[in-house]
Amino acid sequence: MSILDKTYHDISKSLNGEVKIWCDEDNHKLFEYFSDFNEWLDGDEGQLIRIDNNLEGLSQPSKAFYAGDPEAYNQVFKIFRQEQQERILSKTHISDTFGDEHWFDKNESRFEQLMECLEGKTVVPFIGAGLSVDGGFPAWNAHLRQQGKTSGINPDHVDDLINQGKYEEVIEEIEAKGFRDAFIQELKDVFSKTGKLTDTTWRISELFNDTILTTNYDHLIEQAFETGGPDKLQVLDPTNILEDPEINKTTIIKLHGDIKKPTQCILGKNQYDETYGNTDLDLKKPIPKILSYHYKTSNLLFLGSSLYQDRTMQVFKAIKDEMNKAGDIDRPAHFCLEAMPEEETELVERNAYLTNYGIIPIWFPKGQYDFIEQILRLAKNEMRYRGHDLGKQMNIPNKEEQKQVNVIPSEIVVTEKESLWESVRNFFGI
Repeated sequence: MSILDKTYHDISKSLNGEVKIWCDEDNHKLFEYFSDFNEWLDGDEGQLIRIDNNLEGLSQPSKAFYAGDPEAYNQVFKIFRQEQQERILSKTHISDTFGDEHWFDKNESRFEQLMECLEGKTVVPFIGAGLSVDGGFPAWNAHLRQQGKTSGINPDHVDDLINQGKYEEVIEEIEAKGFRDAFIQELKDVFSKTGKLTDTTWRISELFNDTILTTNYDHLIEQAFETGGPDKLQVLDPTNILEDPEINKTTIIKLHGDIKKPTQCILGKNQYDETYGNTDLDLKKPIPKILSYHYKTSNLLFLGSSLYQDRTMQVFKAIKDEMNKAGDIDRPAHFCLEAMPEEETELVERNAYLTNYGIIPIWFPKGQYDFIEQILRLAKNEMRYRGHDLGKQMNIPNKEEQKQVNVIPSEIVVTEKESLWESVRNFFGI
């Protein structure tokens, strides 16, 4: 049941058939929860609905419709809501591409699973370099190609390494030539600038304002949250990652460093080895511990991450295998918004690859990255339709999740972010 169904059910029970005015019981404020529908209704696409309901020519037809005929408003809204979900979850594209709705049914089910996690306030976004591209920053592979050119490395050789996913090796070769200082300077030149805030970035700031994980060096995410006022943001990086998060601030954990401290960013193979382990993964190191904790207790949502064989993925696979061996197969679900391969055989393989890491993909058409914002907007609207205020997310593990990481329940005070973090540190011996 949406909040509209409940509202109109209550209205129908009004005593003595008394007509209620706009401000009764503050139900008028719920009108603002449906801004996307109201904009559609007031725009060109809603003209036929306005004509059918004698709303044409009014200054605010949607508000008049909401107040004057709430039952009809609700019925039209339900149709709009279904059509929007089918469009944004690519029903027509999937049917046209693959000949049936199999993968759309997956999308619909997986989106609902994500919504349940959002309602439970357990979702932690994990933001990769892909989301910074629209903000004016280069993709990491494109940046490495430029760095290789600056360092005089054969472009074909750099392309070959990048195509194999050997990003660390590109930086290692640059450092071996004695060009580390030039590399860091170019990194500052590119990633220190003020980026363009995109609609996707705004959606993230609306949906998530407790904890955010990112491997990005730039400050695009920080820019969005800093608009909320001074002292609303806490940034943790490898130099201070063990500090206690502050309960009244959004905590952004920059796993691989901050461009403000470029010499301490995790860049080349040697630094990755030091951070994640030399020959084998060392899950006792601080960053793998943080990743492990969130993999075990949160519902991660990957946005703009390539999700191929990099160090973070190796950590997730190791943790998943560890949990499987321990019999903890009912682990938290993790999600990603993922570009859909155009060949079904490739789609099947990519789906299997991601789920093998415990990550559930929600697909959008290949190359149409604006769908990331649309899916996040759909999630935001759904949260409002279901009567949830978009406020502070407290990513507190429930009792089952506490058992999965062997955290003693009494160690966790679920009303305080600092106490949660302290329990994490105690458990991991940080």
